[in-house]
Amino acid sequence: MKAAVLKAGKLTIEDVAEPKPRSGEIVVKPLACGICGSDLHAKDHADHLCDLLHRAGFKGFMDPTRPVIMGHEFCAEVLESSGGLKAGDRIVSPPFLNGPEGIVLLGYSNSYPGAFAERMLVSQAACLTVPDDVPTEIAALTEPLAVAVHAVAESGAGADTACAVFGCGPVGLFVISRLKALGLGPVLAVEPNKARAQMAEAMGADAIADPTQGGTGDWWNALGLPQGLSAAMAVDPTMRRRSRAVLFECVGKPGMLMALAQQAPVGATIVVVGTCMELDGLEPAFLIQKGLTLRFVFAYSDAEFADAFAMIRANPERLAPLVTTRVDLAGIDSAFAALTGGTGAIKALVKPTGLSN
Repeated sequence: MKAAVLKAGKLTIEDVAEPKPRSGEIVVKPLACGICGSDLHAKDHADHLCDLLHRAGFKGFMDPTRPVIMGHEFCAEVLESSGGLKAGDRIVSPPFLNGPEGIVLLGYSNSYPGAFAERMLVSQAACLTVPDDVPTEIAALTEPLAVAVHAVAESGAGADTACAVFGCGPVGLFVISRLKALGLGPVLAVEPNKARAQMAEAMGADAIADPTQGGTGDWWNALGLPQGLSAAMAVDPTMRRRSRAVLFECVGKPGMLMALAQQAPVGATIVVVGTCMELDGLEPAFLIQKGLTLRFVFAYSDAEFADAFAMIRANPERLAPLVTTRVDLAGIDSAFAALTGGTGAIKALVKPTGLSN
């Protein structure tokens, strides 16, 4: 079969061996697979990413000196009937398998192909069948949406909360969509890129702020959630339209945590979803004085993946505007370039078996 193989920072289309299923695994044909921000980093900085995951104790993460077939945000077609699945069924699944060497993450495994290939293996028990009224492209967004489902759940956001999402790339946009699907808010989107700010509005953001044009203080003050200690102690309780603030950091660049600490209302929670791959500095005493909580989130549970899929089934068109780029295997390099080059692309999908699927 053909696959996009990552070796030494280069993606090449190669003929590779067909995957052979073990007990509990089935062969599926990837129909659409999103390109994740981690994929971009793995392509250009594989050694760094792998060192970090290995130090964190992920034993099944890839060896950067060996070839890997990426792709973990997928919708695929079942090729042979098995158990409750029929040939021709479309499925989504969390990208984890229990292989001979332990848990592996599909798309970052040297032993199992990810979805940038014509065939791949998935766990039969983990598959969720895609109904006919859900387009393949939208079903493929289940995995990244699950990250947002987990982030919102871990944030503790509720009816008494005002939320701000900093950074409206795919991660931030999925967070906004999840917040609004749950009826939470108001939600402020903080994003300098006009196209992404417009997309945040389309996902339901109640207000937009350009960080290059000033801070977010006026928005928080209007809700009765001051950023300064003295103002917070003196605020009239009747002016509080919400009792607390949650800020989602979805940028992942050095300096963002301290910048959000400075902008956060007193007593706020900062949920770190963006992945900063560099060392970053904090001034702990500053966060202590404002009573801030930092919450780092990673991945999701099987139940949260199912919740993301249920959200998609309930309103398949909600996330449709996010898909801005579609390529086959031959166009995968151009899609990676579009996402890293500031072209306005938001979510790129690779269709390994042809754009017509």
